[in-house]
Amino acid sequence: MSGIVEIGEAHNGDHVELIAPQILRITLPEVRTSGFRWVMRPFDHHTVALVADEFEPGVSGQGGGATHRWEFRAETTGAIEIAFDYRRPWERALPAARSFSVSVRVT
Repeated sequence: MSGIVEIGEAHNGDHVELIAPQILRITLPEVRTSGFRWVMRPFDHHTVALVADEFEPGVSGQGGGATHRWEFRAETTGAIEIAFDYRRPWERALPAARSFSVSVRVT
């Protein structure tokens, strides 16, 4: 059993199995200069706990190539969905530019 399970945008819609206290690391590309941010939807914090929320600018520091990373620690047995919407915060009435979700089962 690996202590960290790493997934990215290619895993959109996947199912992930964790054993407490494994860590799920989700890394998604983000271009903040365009105004877009990944916004996490509410989820059950009893099954997994958010332990890190980090943004890493691109190498050049100019726009593209940046990443947003979250780490969740498996806490208790259960199943949840972790989901994000890629949107401009001031455009809440509009549909998200894209979405990402993963189903998580903790055993």
